[in-house]
Amino acid sequence: MRIDQLQPTPTAAQPLEIPAELLASVHRHQAHLSALVASMRAAGIASEAIEASVRTLVDSYADELTTAIRSMMRQDSHD
Repeated sequence: MRIDQLQPTPTAAQPLEIPAELLASVHRHQAHLSALVASMRAAGIASEAIEASVRTLVDSYADELTTAIRSMMRQDSHD
């Protein structure tokens, strides 16, 4: 899904083209998020557990994206 396909539509939404170097990471984290939502729905998880699980997933994603972006920037500066 692209940002311009979200409902409700964010203000000033622009199509987001994800760099090829990040596609695998984005797809993997989308799958993790989908699995997390399905598990929590099935288990009737409490709010506190939902917050902790989402925070863990987001923190992991932030670390991975930061590493990938730094790598992309280093490559661009060497070109």
